[in-house]
Amino acid sequence: LWFNLTPTNHPHYLPLHISNLCSLAASKRKAIDSKATYVGCTFQFSPATIDDGSFRYRWGHQCDGYGRNGIQASLASGRVTDWDEPFSDPERIKECAHDSFGGKYYGWRYDEISSLLPTEEGGGDTAAVLLTVPIHGPGAGTSKFSIVRVSESPREWGERLLLNSAVIGFLDCIANGGFGDDTDDGRNSLQVLRAMAQQKIGVPTIVGCGTEMK
Repeated sequence: LWFNLTPTNHPHYLPLHISNLCSLAASKRKAIDSKATYVGCTFQFSPATIDDGSFRYRWGHQCDGYGRNGIQASLASGRVTDWDEPFSDPERIKECAHDSFGGKYYGWRYDEISSLLPTEEGGGDTAAVLLTVPIHGPGAGTSKFSIVRVSESPREWGERLLLNSAVIGFLDCIANGGFGDDTDDGRNSLQVLRAMAQQKIGVPTIVGCGTEMK
């Protein structure tokens, strides 16, 4: 699965949250802390909530990581967080809050991302699948992230799926995808995600990951 992250010059860029995710994806600290990575981490999985048309599917996939962060952050007190301690970025969060259905979500706006996606007339299957991290509640400021299929969810769900979280990127739907060590098996990222959502046996596991500058 390939994701495009919020550009650094974007007004809703969240430097701490994106740096944390990128550091873990690139396994930058794995040599000194074996849990400072996403390799080997699993997505939350239950046979009762797979995408089988039974309306039990939750339109998102959550990965908790190992609970280690890839960055340290300075607190208002001047103290620096430990690697396994949640961090926050309240000033940046305040500047990129969006009201939605009586609540708020943060980061890159859903409607802006939707406008960047290719149209059906442009060829290829596409959807607004967003990469998010929790801002409030369990997992906030940790290694936890989610992949949320906003545009493919029922209309009554939509942006409600983003509440209390920050959007830090979106799925490059037409990029080459694959399972396991085969990163180019003829399917694109969106097709791989849909297959993952319908997986009935075994827990979806991250077997490799990294970052790439464009």
